[in-house]
Amino acid sequence: MGTFTDRPHGFAHFFLEAAKDCGISFSLEKLKPILKEVREEEMLRRQKGFRPYISSENARLHWLWYYEQVFKKMGCPEPQKMAEEFLRRYEQGEFTTPYSDVMPCLEVLASKKIPMILISNYSACLLQFLEKWNLKNFFQAILISGIEGIEKSNPLLFQKGAHWLSLKPSEILHVGNDPVEDYEASINAGFQALLLDRDNVYTNLQLPSISSLVELPSKICCE
Repeated sequence: MGTFTDRPHGFAHFFLEAAKDCGISFSLEKLKPILKEVREEEMLRRQKGFRPYISSENARLHWLWYYEQVFKKMGCPEPQKMAEEFLRRYEQGEFTTPYSDVMPCLEVLASKKIPMILISNYSACLLQFLEKWNLKNFFQAILISGIEGIEKSNPLLFQKGAHWLSLKPSEILHVGNDPVEDYEASINAGFQALLLDRDNVYTNLQLPSISSLVELPSKICCE
């Protein structure tokens, strides 16, 4: 297995390749409704009060549960054991790499002296990834929910970001790939917002969006 960052539906292909590792051939079309079903179950868990990114421990419990549910519905043998193994490998960085548009975008923005912060629903292992990818120094602050104890879409996390930048929320553009946790939440916090929709799955929402970070510098320069 390798990384699937730049591959369309890369998240889905992670599970397809994991299943292949244990001898199960599965199609993307068969997997899509399974991921949709698990996503709906995840939302129910949240509605009942579980906060998957409020701490690094919760994030790990969440992804162990998520992996196990997907592997189980795919018919993989020993889905719990598979979940533990693949999460361990994920945390070691085996399946993670930046999209190819990330570094060029950050370099252009940094050259224009545009201050940047990172706000993410993630566990503390994101810091290790950023160090590994030489991305950490691009940001004036890195606010990770698993460390801060606050998740997106809580406006407090965005307000912390505005404080770090010493800017009014209305002066900040938030770019993220989730229409609720990123776009809607940042708008509610008073930010400007742009949806990063790499696979064009949210076109029906008709939100201001880009499909690649290559587009971002020109968007900012034109504001």
